[in-house]
Amino acid sequence: MTKKGSTKVLKTNCVGKVHKVDKKKRFVLRPSPGKHTLKTTVSAGYVLRDLLYLTENNRESTYLIKNKDMFVDKKPITSINYAIGLFDVIEFPKIKKHYKVAYTKNGLINLIEIPAEETKYKVCKIVKKIITKKGQIQLITNDGRTVITTNNGYKTKASIKLDLEDNTIKEYYPLEKGRKVFLIGGKHVGRSGTIISITKGNMIRKELVKLKIDDKEFETTEKNIFVVN
Repeated sequence: MTKKGSTKVLKTNCVGKVHKVDKKKRFVLRPSPGKHTLKTTVSAGYVLRDLLYLTENNRESTYLIKNKDMFVDKKPITSINYAIGLFDVIEFPKIKKHYKVAYTKNGLINLIEIPAEETKYKVCKIVKKIITKKGQIQLITNDGRTVITTNNGYKTKASIKLDLEDNTIKEYYPLEKGRKVFLIGGKHVGRSGTIISITKGNMIRKELVKLKIDDKEFETTEKNIFVVN
């Protein structure tokens, strides 16, 4: 019996909430496994055809990508199924266009055009921290990246500003009062706010963060926020 390869499409009822679904279609391009979770990503083909309207079909998208005309986080991608998620940096060198991935106020993947200077860096959330036998610190970020450091001061739930060219940390944004955050979940998804206070959680109760957006104050769980400054 031959081995069955992985499918390159996904039924529309299985896509994540970040993906705008066309009810006339049964299938969409399936994002490849890797950097982000399936429910929080869209494919490169979806970005090219349905968000930026640079191509009209998958054949054109494949041609563009095979010619190395699309870069994500400073590296050329090779497949229309490449997974693209929150805060990824997308570049098109030939037309000199640059974008950052964010969420709209209804939680859909959205692209924000940015100047070329901002493509050098990316903000990542620390989701896991490992201390090796040699005493090195491994930081695992929300996009599957591993950053090696000797500084034990970095904590999970905080964020770091990375230099995409050499994968080094330029700034550290701890989870603390006064920090700016971006909402990645809950009914305020896609909005930015400021931390007012933090209520530590335990095995029963989740950690809560009190935020202020404009003149409104509310609480949300820590998993719904992403420190950005």
